[in-house]
Amino acid sequence: MMFTEASLLDVWETAHGLSAVRRALVLAVAGGAEPAAAGDLAVGQRDEFLLALRERCFGTAFPCLVNCPSCGEELELELASRDLRPSRVDSPAMIAVDGYEVEFRPVTSRDLLEVHSRRALLERCVVAARSGGQDVDRSELPDAVLAALPDALAACDPQADVRIDLDCAVCGHRWASPFDIAVYLWTELEACARRLLYDVHALALAYGWSEAEVLAVSPGRRRRYLELAGTTA
Repeated sequence: MMFTEASLLDVWETAHGLSAVRRALVLAVAGGAEPAAAGDLAVGQRDEFLLALRERCFGTAFPCLVNCPSCGEELELELASRDLRPSRVDSPAMIAVDGYEVEFRPVTSRDLLEVHSRRALLERCVVAARSGGQDVDRSELPDAVLAALPDALAACDPQADVRIDLDCAVCGHRWASPFDIAVYLWTELEACARRLLYDVHALALAYGWSEAEVLAVSPGRRRRYLELAGTTA
């Protein structure tokens, strides 16, 4: 089901002014996540709902502009939804480092909201730790052990850290560029919402229509009315 323009404005208004994590949660709920459970979803699971919302609002093609980190050339490309859904592999949620065995879970939005340091975030993701057959409190894990967690977390939840393999047609440089669906989708929603608000404002001034009446007119007809009113942006 496609989102209506009125629904899009409602989501934009709710998310506007929030922090990046809280905004992503609003978008996830709009994409179908349960409101009470969204904060405890793994970030990759949350982002699946953002992808679903983006597909409903704007389709499955993702036009992008990327600057080559080597020569600075601006590259234009178009990604598809399938490019943004990494293949999932069964990755054990356990690592063994320097005699320690550490069980862990993926990072959630609640984690990102409630902790404010890298070490605290990593510790929070530790479910259990043992060394020499004895339980170890996660706060007592050595830095070297916790340093092994980020790679393991990325393998466990690949949707949370999407990277696109790119090569520059100008200089031949190859690199993996990060793709953040939360940032990408919000940029689109913000631009779309501002266009819709302009349409409502201009047509309300020109014809006295309400917001609902403006949004009930198809985008094509709306453009024509704006032209006739001499207010096309």
